[in-house]
Amino acid sequence: MRGWWKVGGFLALASAPGQARAGDAALADVLAGQLTAAMATWTVEGEVPHYVAVAVEDHDSLHVYARQGAIASSDDDAGRTLDVDLRLGTAALDSTHNLRGFSAFDDDTRDVVEVAYTGPGQTDALQHAVWRELDARWRDARERIVLLRANQQVRVAEEDPAPDFEPRTGAIADVATPPLTIDAEGWEEVLRAASAILDDSDVVVSSSASLDASRTVRTFVDTEGARLVTGRRHARVSLQAAVVADDGDRVSAFRAFDVEDPAALPDRPAVLDAARALVAQVEALRRAPRAGPYTGPVLLSGKASGVFFHEVLGHRVEGHRNKDETEGKTFKDYVGRPVLPSFLSVVDDPTVRQVGGVDLNGTYAYDDEGVAAQPAQLVDHGVFTGFLMGRSPLAAFPHSNGHGRRSTGNAPAARMGNTLVHADRTVDDARLRAMLLDELRRQHLAFGYIVDEIEGGFTMTGRVTPNAFNVRASRTWRVYVDGRPDELVRGIDLVGTPLAAFQSIVAAGSTVSVFNGVCGAESGWVPVSAVAPALLFRRLEMQLKEKGSERPPLLSKPGRDGTVDAAEVAP
Repeated sequence: MRGWWKVGGFLALASAPGQARAGDAALADVLAGQLTAAMATWTVEGEVPHYVAVAVEDHDSLHVYARQGAIASSDDDAGRTLDVDLRLGTAALDSTHNLRGFSAFDDDTRDVVEVAYTGPGQTDALQHAVWRELDARWRDARERIVLLRANQQVRVAEEDPAPDFEPRTGAIADVATPPLTIDAEGWEEVLRAASAILDDSDVVVSSSASLDASRTVRTFVDTEGARLVTGRRHARVSLQAAVVADDGDRVSAFRAFDVEDPAALPDRPAVLDAARALVAQVEALRRAPRAGPYTGPVLLSGKASGVFFHEVLGHRVEGHRNKDETEGKTFKDYVGRPVLPSFLSVVDDPTVRQVGGVDLNGTYAYDDEGVAAQPAQLVDHGVFTGFLMGRSPLAAFPHSNGHGRRSTGNAPAARMGNTLVHADRTVDDARLRAMLLDELRRQHLAFGYIVDEIEGGFTMTGRVTPNAFNVRASRTWRVYVDGRPDELVRGIDLVGTPLAAFQSIVAAGSTVSVFNGVCGAESGWVPVSAVAPALLFRRLEMQLKEKGSERPPLLSKPGRDGTVDAAEVAP
């Protein structure tokens, strides 16, 4: 197995390839040497980039996937990737600028660059990869800057006249990334058992249990003198199960445990209990009725409200969007104005590692543009105060707050990390439910909804499409004013537009929850967290979720009591 060594059933990375490759200062020297040589060549050519950054990521990972009581795959992997960010022109106008009217040139043309690893101290493959990518990025930038300079002459003035880049003094840091040690054989046994429990139900049509663990070390150098070695560990155990209801609706549920250190993953009994609870949930959802479109009071659990803020606020405050004239720029003119109730504040802080003992996915030390992570205040006691910023300035916000992020193969952009919603005034869960019922009575409605689990969401921020969001509900309860028991329902999602939705928040609960996941946008998929209290809304809208049309399986599962014996079938 490449990149791993085994100790009594444990897979360990004590002096792993990622650490040995990226933790050595010599690697930064190699990258810097290539960068210096390239800059000298470009000086002769007469078109010198005003900024170049080179980043190498070394990763080691383990993936174990089980279904139906068996291990379907158990693979480890080690690899190295390369990213080059190159800007021709000046900080005021460079080759990354939006090219208006040329849709073929709107997107960055780069892709994931994989680099062969040949052994400690052997850098020929890396040097050749850096040489090729620097040359390719320079050629693309030179073509684009010619188009951009002409484009500026024939287009009207842009809405935001800010420069394209914020120069900084390069940061120097070496942040150690601890080794990753995993009992792979032990986890295979746990996942076998968990997958068997998930599949044991007569009505579950697909299910899985998996472990994903990784360690990534990143070496970053640039023309400003930055020398950074940073990294990340992450481990996730996830469970999934799906059923098909009699009306053809395919319903699924998901559980995940995210930690920074695999030693903090839940033990075997906790994983098996989670599998049993997941089966009970999908069986109940299969029996539950589909709900219909609705508008009225809704209570969101902390996880649901965290994703709500991620979708409704988070993507709209990514600073680079305010420089794109196809974007809706929802909050551009709201700086200094109320957008939320005065008891709510929102900050995105990648430096926070845990909340309530739960590790946060969106934690990092330096962003992908070489800037130290720092808190970004977005809303202060209801008043909108600013944006998530990378090194692409806005006229009113000229400085990065350490939120330039990307997955390898993409250009960095302002992105969320750990989005934290704080409430100064809260009520307990019982009072929050009572307030929901009071609001239903005030609006003369027979029932409302509590959403206590979600599976994610998405949002649209442009001008052509509706500037709307969709938060994907996975467990929703109908709450009756007349005192009937709460009724589990399925088939509806939360939808709406941001400004109207925010104005509808009535109260916050005292229980705070964490949602860990990954978020996809223009700069790729990045790990994120959302932390929020439960929230009561005076009015939210729900729409029908997409629905399948296949009938449930006609044949019983093998080995079930309902299996038909061939001898019993009439000729």
